[in-house]
Amino acid sequence: MFAERGNLVLRELARAERAVFEELAKDLEPHPLQRGTVLGTPRVVTDFIYFIESGIVSLVASTRAGNSVEVALIGREGVAGIADALGRQPLPYGLVVQLPGLAYRTPKAVIREHILSCSALHELLMDYSQLVMHQLAQSALCNRFHTSVQRLARWLLLTAEKADTNRFELTHEFVAQMVGAPRSAVSESASALRKKGVIDYRRGVLTIRNPRRLRTFACECFDAVSQSTNGAGVQSTNGGRPEARRRATRAGR
Repeated sequence: MFAERGNLVLRELARAERAVFEELAKDLEPHPLQRGTVLGTPRVVTDFIYFIESGIVSLVASTRAGNSVEVALIGREGVAGIADALGRQPLPYGLVVQLPGLAYRTPKAVIREHILSCSALHELLMDYSQLVMHQLAQSALCNRFHTSVQRLARWLLLTAEKADTNRFELTHEFVAQMVGAPRSAVSESASALRKKGVIDYRRGVLTIRNPRRLRTFACECFDAVSQSTNGAGVQSTNGGRPEARRRATRAGR
């Protein structure tokens, strides 16, 4: 049912608590992710929680005037709608599918029931929520201090890393919304990177030709977010940390 390189939270849960994973799996339904689909609107509680199997979902902040910027990326390492599962107040951000793929969704009430009965799942979701908060803070810093070329390079690298591909369909208008820059600035930045031979852009398809060199154009925010996701955070549960904590808890009772 689930891909070997699919959602990290589900894989870690299966490793830590197989019985709980199998129970949860009964309530997970495949949900195709189509580009531009809105999974959640700002300040509105979502009905479902989405475990991303493939593709990318963006956490998007918007102004009253309709301007928007991406503040966090969600790939197969995470869960869309997690705030509604862990808290009572909805976030002031929207959830929009950036790159098509697949998610497994389940009603919010189902996840809350499992959280109450399974400390391993609770820890995994709390760990991932910390990664999201890190992205939110890093995005604020990046949008304030770094150039459009740096932000574009950072965004392309993170998107490629999370989607596990160097080729995706994108429009300049969409990218401008994601990196928080005018379309003209994004077009100029993309043109500069293309002239350097780092990327190619034809008929709405963008290809990263030289990821290593593209990193030299990105700000430090790429490394900060990438290392947080791939080093600490959710993956720190590897080796059975939730199970180890439960053993320690039982021993202290």
